[in-house]
Amino acid sequence: MTFKLDWWWPLQEEINSQFGFSRVREKVASKMVSTFGNFSKSLGSSFMNRDFVLVGAGLSDVPDLSQENLIVADGALRPVLQKGQIPEWIVSDLDGYIPDIVWACENGSNLIIHAHGDNISRVFQYHESVKPTCITTTYPSNNTQSWGGFTDGDRSVMMCLSLGTKSIRLLGFDFERVGSFSGEYSPRKKEKLVWAKKIIDECQKRTSSISYY
Repeated sequence: MTFKLDWWWPLQEEINSQFGFSRVREKVASKMVSTFGNFSKSLGSSFMNRDFVLVGAGLSDVPDLSQENLIVADGALRPVLQKGQIPEWIVSDLDGYIPDIVWACENGSNLIIHAHGDNISRVFQYHESVKPTCITTTYPSNNTQSWGGFTDGDRSVMMCLSLGTKSIRLLGFDFERVGSFSGEYSPRKKEKLVWAKKIIDECQKRTSSISYY
């Protein structure tokens, strides 16, 4: 069954309003990214009917995990690498530890970058180094994917559901505190966690594919 996104767009407008994001700026970012080439190809064959573990930056310990079925949301990459594991997929808007992302991509990880109005300069700076498999944008465009979501973690959930993943087990998703691997604390990051929980809760209402590790 296709995971529909019609419910998502009103939430996107709420996020824009709360955080002062410009829809026009997001559209411009989409057009700028399109100069890199066409990243709109389907990833369905890489996700369809598969079981994944998705790691978020709120984790305190990393258990032994299968690298083949492992997705890491940006800030969680460092502890996963320190454990000696190289994730199959990384989802990032490039506000994490760039050297870790570069190293992981050089050693087998596939990277999905989310480009938006506030990080477009970093995308231009680093996309050649990390060679992303896919680039997503806030709004759909001819050359990018758009699955919804706000933070790297909940965006990864929506990506998996949109691509037909059989199941997603969430590890390191703590919505009460900013994890030690999420960078310097700020009130805005706590506000983003509130949204991440709201988005994942909404996804759980629409599918039984999501569980917590």
